[in-house]
Amino acid sequence: MAEEKQMAEVEQTAEEGPEQTAAEAPEAVVSGEAEDVAVAEDQSPEAAAESAEEVPDMADWRELGRGGDIYYYGTGRRKTSSAQVRLYPSKEPEIIVNDKPVEEYFSRRRDVLQLKRPLQATATEDMFRITVKVEGGGITGQAGAIRHGIARALTRANPELRRSLRREGSLTRDPRMKERKKPGLKRARKAPQYTKR
Repeated sequence: MAEEKQMAEVEQTAEEGPEQTAAEAPEAVVSGEAEDVAVAEDQSPEAAAESAEEVPDMADWRELGRGGDIYYYGTGRRKTSSAQVRLYPSKEPEIIVNDKPVEEYFSRRRDVLQLKRPLQATATEDMFRITVKVEGGGITGQAGAIRHGIARALTRANPELRRSLRREGSLTRDPRMKERKKPGLKRARKAPQYTKR
């Protein structure tokens, strides 16, 4: 037991030794750090410019609609189309569909009018910047899916709009789908021409 105590005391003194030597010469360590800091300060303008180019500022991310922006999300469906809609509160309203302006993506005016119906029914056309990712189906189905997604996102933004959207019919998912082809027929119902002989 006495030997173990002596060994512990020897280890303690050995541990304290380097600490005391480091404490005795703190000026050398501090002066070395000061030199490193001075070198870093000399290089800071170029390094700061490079780091600023690599990592964009938070204000830039907000302008792009990313980062800390608040948005309201809604998924819309119609036929075989599916749309993911995000409503960003903004004073500059616009609708972007698959990274294109809505008028450029939809060539027919009636499709644009259809997807704007929930906004017109709730008088919120000038309140949101809308980004949409839509896939599947054709142009008409995609317009219907976007309309459904916008209506759902509006109800998340303001639950009081639900009643007017329900009355207008934008919240109901249109269940109509293409009917399957039947055997012996050309399409779902079209039959081949009948010949008597």
